[in-house]
Amino acid sequence: MSNTNTYKKLTPIEKLVSVNQRLRHGDMSKVARKTEFSPTMVKNVLEGKTTNDRILNVAYDMTRGRKKNFQVIKDFKRNTEPVNS
Repeated sequence: MSNTNTYKKLTPIEKLVSVNQRLRHGDMSKVARKTEFSPTMVKNVLEGKTTNDRILNVAYDMTRGRKKNFQVIKDFKRNTEPVNS
């Protein structure tokens, strides 16, 4: 029996890109509370200035099921445009 993964393991850079495409207001403070790191450390990791796998994994797990920010904005604009009669 082979030990094959059924998913593609993402590199830290790919996780960082994914997190930053889905980050919402207040997420950095939530990650800081969950990981018990300072908000400044979380900010530096999510900006790519330093690395920390624990912070990155918590942020990735929190954001992976969300729509990307540009999709949310696109849907919002589509729903608020006036209807031409």
